[in-house]
Amino acid sequence: MIPLTLLDVHLSAPYPLDFGANPGSSIRGALYEALRAMYDTGTAVRSREDVEENPVAWLLRLEDDETSGGKDVPRPLAIRPPLTPAACEMSFGVSLYGRGQEQLPLVLSALSAMQQIGVGRGRNRFKLARIDALDPLTYQPTPLLDGKGQHLNDLRPAPGAEAYTRLAEMLRPDRVTVEFLTPTRIVEREKLAHAPLFKPWFQRLLERTRMISEVYTDAPVWVPFKELLACAEAITLIEDRTRWVEMWSGSRRDGEMRPTSGFAGEATYTGDLSPLLPWLVLGQALQVGKNAVKGCGWYRLRYDWR
Repeated sequence: MIPLTLLDVHLSAPYPLDFGANPGSSIRGALYEALRAMYDTGTAVRSREDVEENPVAWLLRLEDDETSGGKDVPRPLAIRPPLTPAACEMSFGVSLYGRGQEQLPLVLSALSAMQQIGVGRGRNRFKLARIDALDPLTYQPTPLLDGKGQHLNDLRPAPGAEAYTRLAEMLRPDRVTVEFLTPTRIVEREKLAHAPLFKPWFQRLLERTRMISEVYTDAPVWVPFKELLACAEAITLIEDRTRWVEMWSGSRRDGEMRPTSGFAGEATYTGDLSPLLPWLVLGQALQVGKNAVKGCGWYRLRYDWR
């Protein structure tokens, strides 16, 4: 499977932190601003191999000429925004995929700089309480840095494909509930999907998995599209408790507002899920659909054990 690192960033402030109407976009913007101020060389990066030319561009604005002219390149970084209302203590997540993990020191220093830049409405300033590394299968935290930036523990090796398979084999194979924690924006045949029908978003997840592994790892993951999509075709949505969430995100590059809307909430599916479950487990860390770098498409499985 794709090597990955999940950071859980804990914040504290003497007043409630307000991340605005689009928290993921606000966090991505502040992180980009901090990275750009410290490490951006101003050089455009048009190859997945040119990370040393400009690590900031490689992380957040790569235009890989080998991949659809650079138009459809997923980023090796995604945001998991806060899910709670404004509070004095909050947390958000940053995920790094494949060779994106090599930029962890830059990201950690940028997170520290964000304390002074601020984030959200009014550029709220905060203090880093600690940064944890999460296990992508169990979500158990390992303290990585304390509030003073002191190193506490080393990163644990990312789980391999066998670990995802073992976990999937412990789950109920005929029913699963998925909680779409942030707006999930799925385009199917050039049309926006307003309902969480299984096959469209699962196909986008497989495509994202293949693309991230192709661009950012030395050993691309083999995705058996034909077999998996045939299974996905037979999965039925039996309970739809999602809602449509309207959101917009501004672009500093062209000054335009772009939609990041999508469905959020719970959906329950039935069918033969056995061959699909390892990919669904992985997708919790990868996120799915458009704008993952701005916090969209983050979901969790409700583990229903055999």
